[in-house]
Amino acid sequence: MLDPGHGGVDTGAVHSNIKEADLVLKVANKLKTLLETDPSFNVTMTRTQDKALSLPERVKYAETVKADLFVSLHANAASDQRARGVEFFFQNNLPPDEESLYLASQENQALLHTREVTEGGSSAELSKKGDIAAIIEDLHRQSRITSSLRLTQTLTSVWENDTAASQATIKQAPFYVISKTSMPSVLIEVGFLTNPREAKRLVSTDYQKDLAQKIYKALLSYKEKVDNATMKTLN
Repeated sequence: MLDPGHGGVDTGAVHSNIKEADLVLKVANKLKTLLETDPSFNVTMTRTQDKALSLPERVKYAETVKADLFVSLHANAASDQRARGVEFFFQNNLPPDEESLYLASQENQALLHTREVTEGGSSAELSKKGDIAAIIEDLHRQSRITSSLRLTQTLTSVWENDTAASQATIKQAPFYVISKTSMPSVLIEVGFLTNPREAKRLVSTDYQKDLAQKIYKALLSYKEKVDNATMKTLN
């Protein structure tokens, strides 16, 4: 599942007339084209046009189609114009640093008007069965975080092997879409719109194709690793 962030009235970061929502949709479409030419993948997008989509809707869509991977695309912005590079985020398991927490809060603010209210059960419902279910869920969560980290590391290795590519870093943050999905997930900040040199590259069709190619290469490598691990288990 490819998830181009923002859309519609939610433009995301805007700098030098570049809208985050438009940019990441272009990259997502190019990545979708690459994935569609490979019979190893089935690809779906949360949005294919410039329309608003809530964070819960994005997660629900991924769960409905039973996606195996969730890749959310965004573009960064910072008060310091020197900030640059690609950043990969996976579900946080440790306390996030202040910068990552702030960035996640910015992305998650769309939930302020769509927050779901859930009612808690009575104390009598806190049975042993519930405790076991909680333990199983925690194991699933830890497995999902581990798989997400491996996916993120695979993405980073593609950038590190390209000396001409922008620097890439791995971070953890409580972004809604990667915290609420049940499948391995990653949120990719493809670059900083506030960095003049990086912004110039980001609007280039060739650079967008390069970003899509790198992500595709990483997804293919990750899939091969998962397939090989599965074969070893079966043997």
